[in-house]
Amino acid sequence: MEKFQGIYPALVTPFDQEGKLNIKVLDSLLHHLMECGVDGFYVGGSTGESYLLSMEERKRLLEAVMETAGKKVKIIANIGLFATAHGIELAKHAEKLGVSAISSVPPFYFNFCMEEYLNYYEELANAVELPVIIYNIPAMSGVRFSKEDLYRLLSNEKIVGMKHTSYDLFQLQQVLQEFPEKSVFAGHDELFLSALSTGVRAGIGSTYNIMPKKFIELMRLFQERRMDEALRIQGEINDVICVLCQVGIFKGIKELLRLQGFDCGTCRKPFLPLAEEDKKRIAVLYENYFV
Repeated sequence: MEKFQGIYPALVTPFDQEGKLNIKVLDSLLHHLMECGVDGFYVGGSTGESYLLSMEERKRLLEAVMETAGKKVKIIANIGLFATAHGIELAKHAEKLGVSAISSVPPFYFNFCMEEYLNYYEELANAVELPVIIYNIPAMSGVRFSKEDLYRLLSNEKIVGMKHTSYDLFQLQQVLQEFPEKSVFAGHDELFLSALSTGVRAGIGSTYNIMPKKFIELMRLFQERRMDEALRIQGEINDVICVLCQVGIFKGIKELLRLQGFDCGTCRKPFLPLAEEDKKRIAVLYENYFV
């Protein structure tokens, strides 16, 4: 299978004033990001507040994305949930829509043993004909795959890659060295340049929604070996990320999108609305880095 490469925004989920999916704004945002030159979208991930959506909302969100972008760029659907059966239900729905691949976090909350996590991915791979991408995010899932665990999973030909949202670049380099044919995505935006140096050629990121051109340019500069310029752009990206971390990443991204003309609403409860003081900080950030 052709490897996934390039820039994939971890798509936000727009809501209207009543808290329902806002398909009109979603459509506008998708067109904007595609015009910027992104290579695809990661739908229903953490940035999309997927675990605050109902099953039907997750299906409708993916349907809307496929209607607008499915024939133009690659779509990866995150189908992760607690129960294997629910994940498979979303996977089969995604398969009917014709997505490029499915992805999943390991089931969390319950303290499953590693064999149960590994079986989960293998059952997903057996349930559909779609390529499967592991979502390795230990800080959120609480699951820490060893090198041997990842090697077992990636030895399955239907598991075609991994989204590596981990600061362990040592493990990342080992996986890339052992499985050069697999598609491995950088998952921490603040480490994108560092991940490129290990051999990564693709990224899935939250802040790609608000500054896709910076990441596209960063990748181009790296490929042209213009490292000083690439490092400067990574520094600008990290300046933005520092403020987002202080106000709340997802809330801050939605506020920046609003300032860019895409009113995606507020994040769902139990997230609280962005404080007025933090809105002012985001406004200053917008003036300094986006105007």
